[in-house]
Amino acid sequence: MNIKTKAFTIPELLIFLTIVGVISVFMLTIIKPGEKYLPYAYYSVYTALSEAAFNIREDALDVNNGDNNNTAKEEDKVFPGVKADANNQTEAQDAARELCKKLAIDPDSDPDNANSGFEYGYINTTEYFCSAANFKPLSLTSNITENDLNTKMAFRATNSMRFYISEMGSVSVPDNMNGNVEQTVKYFVVWVDLNGDRRPNITAWTQKKPADIVPFIITTSGTVIPAGAPIVDPRYTTVRIQYPLDSTLKYSAESLTFLDAQVRAYNKKEYPSYELYSISNSRFTDGTNGKVLYTSEEFNTKRSSILNGSAVDDRCKVNDGEPPQCTLIFDENVKY
Repeated sequence: MNIKTKAFTIPELLIFLTIVGVISVFMLTIIKPGEKYLPYAYYSVYTALSEAAFNIREDALDVNNGDNNNTAKEEDKVFPGVKADANNQTEAQDAARELCKKLAIDPDSDPDNANSGFEYGYINTTEYFCSAANFKPLSLTSNITENDLNTKMAFRATNSMRFYISEMGSVSVPDNMNGNVEQTVKYFVVWVDLNGDRRPNITAWTQKKPADIVPFIITTSGTVIPAGAPIVDPRYTTVRIQYPLDSTLKYSAESLTFLDAQVRAYNKKEYPSYELYSISNSRFTDGTNGKVLYTSEEFNTKRSSILNGSAVDDRCKVNDGEPPQCTLIFDENVKY
């Protein structure tokens, strides 16, 4: 007795598999898991660096105002780099090493043992090279190379992010609060590999392929400022303008890229004496070859488009010499 069973034919199976493959590719194109991860990773590391820099600055104030001021180490009385000469490479590199030690916690040290070489920090790590004799900060005049990724890591956080620290540099900033007299702002560039060892491990940004290694600027006043691709690409972060207290609107209605919000809030003016996000501190290029933060022509085009296309918000307008009325708030911090 013959029993007939129903089944797919080979052509039908091939058609089915083709349809499943097309849908899978289409869904991957839409979802892009790596890009979904970017804003969470970026906001996390920005917050960690900001809190660490703030605490380092406050620690120095506490030492200066404490009873042990006379016995404390000189480097613990100021933020790293405050007393160093940015034009002296030895001092610029030593300042970066000191910042590294104050940012990160050495996982092999014992805070209860004074002889263990413990250096306090604020970011938990699994790999730590800040105290290594051969640790060399990144140069400010060149981009991160494949060799740098393998040999110049400062530390690895417990979430697998890799941190790289440049030697200290300086930039002249016109102070809008002081007749546009130029002030010298000293800074470090901290590069962070947001997804650790996973690819693409690139600093060069394009619209189609966001970089996973991004820079932050840390000034010697303890301010952390977003820089590089995330200031023009909302896939990393977006911000809103916080208006003055007398404004009928508390925040700007739309989310903006960081650079767009800077222009609208500060009208391309500088306020280096205020703990605010001013313009050139997060968009300047190095005086030697311009390759510190901007590593692709596509990025430069995007940056120029924002700078030329944005205008100051009417609620943020002030007269010369007056302090800014607006500030910037990450969308993560705003409750609607």
